Amino acid sequence: MTKKLAAFIGLALCVAAAPAARADEINLLFGTTLPAQVHLNMRVLHPWAEKINEQGKGIVHIDVRDGESIANLSNFYSRVQDDVIQISWGLQTAIGGKFPRTSVAGLPFEVEKAEVGSVALWRLYKSGLLDAEYDTVQPLYMITFPPSGVHYAKQPKTLENLKGLKIATGSKVGADAIERLGGTPLSMVTSEYYTAVQRGMVDAVVVQWTAFQPFKLQDVTFYHLETKLGGAAGMVFMAKKKYDALPAAVKKILDDNSGEAESRVYGKFWDDVDNEGRDMVKALGDKHQIVQQTPEMAAQWRKAVEPVIGDWVKSTPDGEKVLAAFRDQSAKVKAGK
Repeated sequence: MTKKLAAFIGLALCVAAAPAARADEINLLFGTTLPAQVHLNMRVLHPWAEKINEQGKGIVHIDVRDGESIANLSNFYSRVQDDVIQISWGLQTAIGGKFPRTSVAGLPFEVEKAEVGSVALWRLYKSGLLDAEYDTVQPLYMITFPPSGVHYAKQPKTLENLKGLKIATGSKVGADAIERLGGTPLSMVTSEYYTAVQRGMVDAVVVQWTAFQPFKLQDVTFYHLETKLGGAAGMVFMAKKKYDALPAAVKKILDDNSGEAESRVYGKFWDDVDNEGRDMVKALGDKHQIVQQTPEMAAQWRKAVEPVIGDWVKSTPDGEKVLAAFRDQSAKVKAGK
């Protein structure tokens, strides 16, 4: 056999073998719901998928699809459950009635830092207290957002309360807090905030600084009150039935890149982005005014919304136990345990 013929046969064998190896690889569609260039995709979700793809060559491949054509912030959950996509991310509060216990992470004045809250929430999930809510869901990692501020279209008449103002919020807990502070809540997803303010449907939005870069809220809100009106829980997840059906080798790669450690990284990212969002708005100059809530006003607001926490405990299955466990885990994470 000549060297040229041997080389040709070798190349042919490689070409023939490549499709077979690829055919055994599990492909998982990941609908991020957001434009490719937003910070969450660029700095967290894309690198996470790339890391798994590198480790899982020939075993598993995550096919990332950005934008809203395949999934959006309203239908991401059903898209995963219907196996249109296999992985997505989103807020549990967007899935009506499914995750009442998990909403502990969005209670006002409970979470100060996303990193701490994210680790505490993951540990709460692993404790089994949330099992009833995740019967059809396999979280890969979880987060809590930093606490929300109030971002007004223009300077309000008073900062003491929200009386007479229509306020956009993304959760029932947030809506209850707004009512306790005298405002009128309008429930909507974050991607609707810009238009709602621009059209005068609402006077302000309750949201974190993290939302400013992807949703351009700096173009429609100009007076910003920093407080701790609660955040929200989020997750990167699969349908449990889909995850359970994966080969053991695929599960191992996903598990090795998920869990508490990834939740901590993800939470830290949101703390960083919260600071970046504030700095970005501050750099826009005098047309924006950022006001830090005074300790006295914070105490006043905390007292005003205490009944919201009490109502949550009463109306949520295992509410008292879940809140106590979340607080306990948060304290442990803060203490470095």
